[in-house]
Amino acid sequence: GGGEKKNMVPGETVMVKASGWAWAGGGRKVVRVDVTGNDGASWSNGDITLGSNQPHGRAWAWVFWECPAVPAVVCEDGTSVELSCKAVDSSFNSQPGSSDGIWNVRGLANNSWFRLRHRVV
Repeated sequence: GGGEKKNMVPGETVMVKASGWAWAGGGRKVVRVDVTGNDGASWSNGDITLGSNQPHGRAWAWVFWECPAVPAVVCEDGTSVELSCKAVDSSFNSQPGSSDGIWNVRGLANNSWFRLRHRVV
């Protein structure tokens, strides 16, 4: 049968697994991906699983990453967590936490942290 629903308390910290993809642009390699489940209070490093062998200055493809253990705070609904991730490239550029200060009417150059609320099962 199906799995049991996990009883979680809002505000408690649980461990979750995260995975995704990242791209830096300009031919720069993604050298690190960081993931947080507590709005940036702490970060877990993701492992780049595919695409890390692209040549310097010619990294045109996405990289895939995964992070097996991210401490995440349970949301007020008791069933979900909110994760954010940011990539760092070979020039040590990093994504900003929000679009404040970079927002424009056309939405161009908005590369702030990716945020996702995910239900934990």
